[in-house]
Amino acid sequence: MEILRAKNSGFCFGVRRAINKANELIKNTKTEEIYMLGEIIHNPQVIKDFKKKGVQIVNEVSLVPCKKYLITRAHGISSYEKEIARQRNIRIIDTTCPYVKKLHQIASLLNKENYQLYIFGDKDHPEIKSLLSYNNTNAIVFQSCKDLKKYCSTLSQKVGLISQTTRDEDEFKEVISKIFDDVEELRVFNTICKATSLRQNSTKELANQVDLMIVVGGHNSANTTRLAQLSKKVGAETYHIESVKDIKEKWFDGKDKIGITSGASTPEYITENVINRIKKIISKNC
Repeated sequence: MEILRAKNSGFCFGVRRAINKANELIKNTKTEEIYMLGEIIHNPQVIKDFKKKGVQIVNEVSLVPCKKYLITRAHGISSYEKEIARQRNIRIIDTTCPYVKKLHQIASLLNKENYQLYIFGDKDHPEIKSLLSYNNTNAIVFQSCKDLKKYCSTLSQKVGLISQTTRDEDEFKEVISKIFDDVEELRVFNTICKATSLRQNSTKELANQVDLMIVVGGHNSANTTRLAQLSKKVGAETYHIESVKDIKEKWFDGKDKIGITSGASTPEYITENVINRIKKIISKNC
């Protein structure tokens, strides 16, 4: 039995940057002074680690005492949350991914130039919630081509199209083609993170070569969930797990090649633990 790992997997630049900024604050500040707004990234082990260090996690800025430190999500902070923090003299440690900030800038540009804004993404995701708080509240957010059909009749003749940074590039191309024939002017920005695209392509490539794919990362991680979906779409038997605790030995019965990939918010040690556990299962069954 052979274990193959995707060429591109694990922490992306934005996630690593966010965690480093948070850890730098912890290193130089009393932890009782530090709060975190929701999950800095979508990985349960990372969040558990911050809690162990004494960071207090809250879901509302109003729960943070005045003049304390507040670490934002890598997905961004809304204008409403930022204003509450300002009023309470809360010191914000902004860990927003630069690619997410670029998405905000592009959306702002399209609004200023009077494009009807269409966003390919999940309206309930923190990244999109943050984006909408700074931009046109009349923006249309849709999750798929099927979802887009509901809004086709509302298309103006001047449409600006962007995407959540963790969406699938092939699906985004399909969305572009669906809108293209129905508008007079379509301005498209490919706002899907390059690291996301690389991980997706690596996953699809590997899924075509193996009998079984293991996708490692938080179940609430959009980019990790997307990797699992893409692997299944290719036709590989796929399991999305958060840690070694989720592994079942029977998955590996009769398999020759095992593929491993992990989401952009998955720490390296978790993936290594999974690989080591699979090696032990292989050894046991030899």
